[in-house]
Amino acid sequence: MDANEIDRRMAEAAQAEEHGQYDQATHLYDRLGKDVRAQCGRFDTRAIDAFEGMARSIHKSTRA
Repeated sequence: MDANEIDRRMAEAAQAEEHGQYDQATHLYDRLGKDVRAQCGRFDTRAIDAFEGMARSIHKSTRA
Protein backbone atom coordinates (compact mmCIF):
# COMPACT_ATOMS: atom_id res chain seq x y z
CA MET A 1 0.00 0.00 0.00
CA ASP A 2 1.50 3.33 -1.01
CA ALA A 3 0.89 6.82 0.35
CA ASN A 4 -1.57 7.67 -2.44
CA GLU A 5 -3.70 4.64 -1.58
CA ILE A 6 -3.71 5.57 2.09
CA ASP A 7 -4.65 9.19 1.28
CA ARG A 8 -7.44 8.03 -1.04
CA ARG A 9 -8.89 5.68 1.55
CA MET A 10 -8.61 8.28 4.32
CA ALA A 11 -10.47 10.78 2.11
CA GLU A 12 -13.18 8.19 1.38
CA ALA A 13 -13.71 7.61 5.11
CA ALA A 14 -13.72 11.35 5.83
CA GLN A 15 -16.32 11.92 3.13
CA ALA A 16 -18.59 9.25 4.62
CA GLU A 17 -18.18 10.92 8.01
CA GLU A 18 -18.98 14.36 6.57
CA HIS A 19 -22.18 12.97 5.05
CA GLY A 20 -23.31 11.54 8.37
CA GLN A 21 -22.65 7.93 7.35
CA TYR A 22 -20.94 7.16 10.63
CA ASP A 23 -21.21 3.37 10.48
CA GLN A 24 -19.60 3.32 7.05
CA ALA A 25 -16.93 5.82 8.11
CA THR A 26 -16.16 3.74 11.21
CA HIS A 27 -15.74 0.63 9.10
CA LEU A 28 -13.52 2.40 6.53
CA TYR A 29 -11.28 3.98 9.17
CA ASP A 30 -11.00 0.67 11.05
CA ARG A 31 -10.06 -1.32 7.94
CA LEU A 32 -7.54 1.31 6.87
CA GLY A 33 -5.98 1.45 10.33
CA LYS A 34 -5.63 -2.32 10.43
CA ASP A 35 -4.15 -2.45 6.93
CA VAL A 36 -1.61 0.30 7.65
CA ARG A 37 -0.70 -1.28 10.97
CA ALA A 38 -0.14 -4.67 9.31
CA GLN A 39 2.06 -3.25 6.56
CA CYS A 40 3.81 -0.35 8.26
CA GLY A 41 3.80 -1.13 11.98
CA ARG A 42 1.41 -0.48 14.78
CA PHE A 43 2.83 2.92 15.68
CA ASP A 44 2.74 4.34 12.16
CA THR A 45 1.09 7.75 12.43
CA ARG A 46 -1.25 7.00 9.54
CA ALA A 47 -2.66 3.99 11.42
CA ILE A 48 -3.09 6.14 14.50
CA ASP A 49 -4.85 8.82 12.41
CA ALA A 50 -7.23 6.21 11.01
CA PHE A 51 -8.06 4.86 14.46
CA GLU A 52 -8.64 8.41 15.72
CA GLY A 53 -11.03 8.92 12.81
CA MET A 54 -12.81 5.72 13.78
CA ALA A 55 -13.18 6.91 17.38
CA ARG A 56 -14.49 10.29 16.19
CA SER A 57 -17.09 8.60 13.96
CA ILE A 58 -18.23 6.36 16.79
CA HIS A 59 -18.58 9.40 19.05
CA LYS A 60 -20.57 11.28 16.42
CA SER A 61 -22.86 8.29 15.87
CA THR A 62 -23.82 8.32 19.54
CA ARG A 63 -24.88 11.96 19.28
CA ALA A 64 -26.88 11.56 16.07
